[in-house]
Amino acid sequence: MIKFIKSMMWYVKPNWWRYVIVVIFGLLNGFSNLLPATIIARLTKGIEEGTLTQDILIYQILLPFLGSVLLIYLCATFMRLSQNRLTTSLYYALHKRYMESIMVQDAYFFEDFKAGDLLTRALGDINQVKFSGGNRLLKIFTESTTVLITFIALMIIHPILGIACFLPLTLIFVSNILLKRIVKRNWALVRQKHSEMGNKVLESITNVRTIRAFSKEEEDYNENIKYSNQAYIVEKNNLKVNIIFQPLFQFIVGVSTVICYGLGAYFYYLGQITTPQLVQFIMYLNLFQQPLTAIGNLVNNFYQSMISAERLNEVYDSKSSVIDKPDAVSASNLDLLEFKDFSFKYKDDTFYALKNINLKIEKGKTLGIVGKTGSGKSTLVRQLVRQLPIDSNTLYLNSKPIDEYKKETVREIISYVPQEHVLFSRSVYDNVKLGKKGASETEIANAIKLADFEKDIVNLPNGLDTIVGEYGVTLSGGQKQRLAIARAFLRNSDILILDDSLSAVDGKTEANIIDTLNSYRKDKTNIIVAHRLSAVMQADNIIVLEKGMIAESGNHKQLMAKKGWYYTQFRNQQMNKEEE
Repeated sequence: MIKFIKSMMWYVKPNWWRYVIVVIFGLLNGFSNLLPATIIARLTKGIEEGTLTQDILIYQILLPFLGSVLLIYLCATFMRLSQNRLTTSLYYALHKRYMESIMVQDAYFFEDFKAGDLLTRALGDINQVKFSGGNRLLKIFTESTTVLITFIALMIIHPILGIACFLPLTLIFVSNILLKRIVKRNWALVRQKHSEMGNKVLESITNVRTIRAFSKEEEDYNENIKYSNQAYIVEKNNLKVNIIFQPLFQFIVGVSTVICYGLGAYFYYLGQITTPQLVQFIMYLNLFQQPLTAIGNLVNNFYQSMISAERLNEVYDSKSSVIDKPDAVSASNLDLLEFKDFSFKYKDDTFYALKNINLKIEKGKTLGIVGKTGSGKSTLVRQLVRQLPIDSNTLYLNSKPIDEYKKETVREIISYVPQEHVLFSRSVYDNVKLGKKGASETEIANAIKLADFEKDIVNLPNGLDTIVGEYGVTLSGGQKQRLAIARAFLRNSDILILDDSLSAVDGKTEANIIDTLNSYRKDKTNIIVAHRLSAVMQADNIIVLEKGMIAESGNHKQLMAKKGWYYTQFRNQQMNKEEE
């Protein structure tokens, strides 16, 4: 529990006053719960002694009793209200911190944590921690306070009887200690299986078109059922523990009650306790037992939250390997990009994906990057958007190492259209508008026209208001690419990177976009990664990558004259085009 509290200090410290309010009302609630038993004891004494009058009944019994009930109601209401506000605030803070932690991560993070797993943690584990950090933790405290206050009251009435009734109840704490390891182990397995199931479900939804294309619906369905059954089995085993132990807590409380009545009657027979005292003692004991049972169940649930907190901390504590230097400055424009003896290898790989890259990209120039699949084309352009850690003094922006600039400002001067185009389940209009905050309708319409997407608008059911669906499932591959390119044109950054972003469009559409690129962005820097060499023919410089190294370099005419890989590939593509 202490470890859990320490892990929550980032929230507790600035919100300590929220906890204090709940604690104050909890203490008031604990003391106010004693009042009815005291008043009933006074009533019992009056009846037993025959001193009960109408005035005493009204002013010393009835009105104080109603007042005590009202006080209990108000204390309990304000305590729950404060707890709910605290829980809601914590829930928001947990989600905000979670998203902030994810948004600053590098590419390696998303190799270690799959999307389905991150989604499961965001929905399930945050919910568990929310209840424990904002409700269960305080409820354990307030219930413990009620137990302590009531136990002191019991001891004041009759110490021996109080201890005798309390001793069996300590078995609840012993049970929880024994239960701790089992609950934590089971819950860790439950969350793991839920993450695996989440990964599989998200994978099926994302790739539904491919699954249907290969008639793998039944196979994929059976895979989902397998993961669901695994989650069901571990969840059922976890519930068995609760089913076994919760009645045990009630049994222990029952034993304590039997002892109370038995010993109470015995002490009453011996004249060591009066009727009013016995009535008051029994009412205190009833008040005493409910919180103890609640504590037992709360602690059990708390152990589960500790596992969920550990899972969240794995995300919170993950540090990006791409971190700004303390003295990093803002990048505002591009004059020159330069790779100097640049080499790079992915984490855990033994070979270099890029090796000894020397390359200059001047402002207003267009660079074409081509090569075989796996030659390092995408890896090279990803270095510019600072997705991966690099060695210092190997990549320069405006003659200064790129890691001396704040990575966010570097990304602001770059428009990157990756191979896998990310579209949101919004309208076509809204997806394009993401490229530039506050863009006018004229600017958006112009960007759509530049991306040669205007001709598709008339064929969409609701034009620009057509919802593209999750990941753009309602659009064709070429439409998705051009929509992403339109977004990049709207942004119109100093550098535009098209990472094989024309692979799904036809030759005429490709030519239109390239012509637009050369005219609309003639004073800005463009980088085109392509398999079809027609996309880079007009580039000022073209490099051919082979096994992570620059094998050829020059413009189209120069590379054709060298009669190397570029020449052979271009001839092959031209012949295939003629055959079509």
